[in-house]
Amino acid sequence: MYIHNTTFIVDREVVIQFVEWARSIFVKAACESGRFHTVTIARILTQIDPDTVNFAIQMTSESLESATEWHNDVATLLKDALAARLGAQRVMFFTTDMEVIS
Repeated sequence: MYIHNTTFIVDREVVIQFVEWARSIFVKAACESGRFHTVTIARILTQIDPDTVNFAIQMTSESLESATEWHNDVATLLKDALAARLGAQRVMFFTTDMEVIS
């Protein structure tokens, strides 16, 4: 089992727009892809910058290759469109793939 995690660092001024996008666009696309078992949006409680709110979208998959393909083919386009919509300085993101060991 693998976890495909994308962390988003979001300017406080656009948090509502980000959450709406995450639910209606990103998570919907992930669920409809059939590549993931569960998809979770979580607000990260550790605060590094008081002007931002951090979120993680975690998706579990049986196949690292399938998650990577979705990331390269779909997620990258969605995240680029989000950055263009909200402003590249207002939303940043990075993705980490993890293997569940227990």
